[in-house]
Amino acid sequence: MKNKGLLAIGIALIVLFIGGCIAAYSLGQTKPQDQVKTKHAAQLPKSAASNNPNLILVNKKHPLKQELGFKKVEMNGIPVSQTIQEPLERFMHDAQSAGYPATLVSGYRSKAYQEQVFNQNYEQNVSQGMSHDQALKATKGVIQTPGSSEHETGLAVDVMTNQYWDKYHNLEAKSDQMAGQKWLIKHAPDYGFVLRYVKSPEGRKSTGIDYESWHFRYVGVENAKYMTKHHLTLEQYDQMIKDQHQN
Repeated sequence: MKNKGLLAIGIALIVLFIGGCIAAYSLGQTKPQDQVKTKHAAQLPKSAASNNPNLILVNKKHPLKQELGFKKVEMNGIPVSQTIQEPLERFMHDAQSAGYPATLVSGYRSKAYQEQVFNQNYEQNVSQGMSHDQALKATKGVIQTPGSSEHETGLAVDVMTNQYWDKYHNLEAKSDQMAGQKWLIKHAPDYGFVLRYVKSPEGRKSTGIDYESWHFRYVGVENAKYMTKHHLTLEQYDQMIKDQHQN
C-alpha cells in the first residue's frame, strides 16, 4: 500500500510538471504577441480613430458615393476645406519666411471637375501617341478616377515651391530636387500635412499612385508626425487603426 501511495504521488507530480511546462510554453508563445499588440495600440495617437473626419480615406477602393458636405473657404482663389485654412496659411507663410515661397496650385475639386482633369490628361496621353489602354493606364497612374480623388474632401492640396513652379509651371516629381520643395516635404507634418503619395515601392503599392512630391494631405499634427516617423501611407495607417479596434 505504501508503494502504491508513493507511485500515485509520483504520477501526480509528473502530471503537474508536464502541465506546467505546457502552460509556460503557451505563455511563452502568446505573451510576445500580446505585448506587441498592447504596445502597438498604446503607440497610436489618441486622434487615430476611424471616425476622425481628418482621416477619411478616399481612393479607387474607397470612392465617395456622394459629395461631402463641408464649409469651403478660398485661398488665393482656390477652394479648400475650412478645416485646413489656418494650418495651410501657417505652412505657406513659414515656407516664405524660411526663404522658400510656394504656390498653392490646387485644392478642393468637385467630382465633375475631377472628371475634367482626368479626361484632359487622358487626351494628352493619346495625343502623344499612346494607345487607348496605354493612355488610360498612364492617366490612372497619376490621377484618381472621379469619386476616388481625395481632392474632393477639401483636405488635399497641391503645393509647389516657386523655385520650380515659376520656371516650369508644371507638377513634376523632380521638383523635390529643389531646396524649397525639400523644405515643404520635411516640415509638412509640423502643420498636420503628410506627403500623400510617397516614393517607396511599399508606399506606392499601397496607394496605387506614382510618387508626387507636391501633393499634401491634412490629417492633423499628431497623425502626420506618426505617419511620417513610421513611413506610413494613409492606406497603411487606416489599416493599423482598424486592426487596433479589432484587438
